Amino acid sequence: MLEIVTLLALTATFYIGWNIGSNDTANAMGTSVGAHVINFRRAVALLAIFVILGAMLEGYKVMKPVGEGIITNPAGGPSPLSSMPEVVVISMLIAGVWVTVATYFGVPVSTHQAIIGALVGAGFAMSAWGEVPTEVHTGKLLTIFSAWVITPFSAAFFAYIIYKLASIPVRRIKSITTVNLLFSVMVLFSGCYVAYVMGANDVGTAMAAMYAVGKESLGAGFAQQLALFGAVAVAVGGITYGRRVMRTVGEGITRLEPMTAFVAQLAAALTVHTFTQWGLPVSTSQSIVGGVLGAGLVKGVRAVRGRKMATIALMWFVTTLSAMAVAFLLTYLIHFF
Repeated sequence: MLEIVTLLALTATFYIGWNIGSNDTANAMGTSVGAHVINFRRAVALLAIFVILGAMLEGYKVMKPVGEGIITNPAGGPSPLSSMPEVVVISMLIAGVWVTVATYFGVPVSTHQAIIGALVGAGFAMSAWGEVPTEVHTGKLLTIFSAWVITPFSAAFFAYIIYKLASIPVRRIKSITTVNLLFSVMVLFSGCYVAYVMGANDVGTAMAAMYAVGKESLGAGFAQQLALFGAVAVAVGGITYGRRVMRTVGEGITRLEPMTAFVAQLAAALTVHTFTQWGLPVSTSQSIVGGVLGAGLVKGVRAVRGRKMATIALMWFVTTLSAMAVAFLLTYLIHFF
């Protein structure tokens, strides 16, 4: 029975990886497509390549801290998730369904917040009534929540500064064609960089709970196998269902041209990559939207569609609380009735 539940947990984890690809493809390539630099098919091909690279090279940096640092054993033993993989099934399905619905409506919610929210809700239920000693590490949570608050503002700040600095040499180029060609190349570079950090941070977060389940029995190489597994899931999600949110990010917040797209993506990638080095699961959705906002503010406040931004921000908040509440309730019902 435990092996069957573990297989279900792996399937649910693939589902959340698929959701990351379907919702977060826009984070890497939405601005490029919105600026008409690249078409959708080529965008998702580049996404797949660089997500796999990021996951394989740096996915462990987030996978281990999240998998082992949020739901812990107060006695210092193995993670409670290793003996309760059904909690991973519950958490990943809740997070996945929420993101699927948001993707259908074209809202770039944070998959990180859905995953962390669901794990925390399940963890609280386990700590209150479960037979396995369980503790939710509130200090770790506060650090993660603080990073979530900082992320969009950091990306917006970086985007604003990068735009100002980049515009200085650009003004010296007389040919508009040359300028557009230059930034077309740069926007593809920055989009690939975002895809890389998606592999490092997003895939690491998505695979974290499954890592806690299999670490003790499958050994150190399990992290690399999970990273590749998650990266493939993300690539499949981007190919099959990523177009709708890509349109929202690329066209729904502010009108983009290649230079705007470049600085937004570069700012987002730098922000997420920095947090990845600290093992913090931050949202590429928050970061890229913050980057687009910062680039749009260079043109003035009126260039940014405030109502669209408010809707996206509200969905981020609702995502965490909803996933937490539903996971808490389902974990309680499944284990104690």
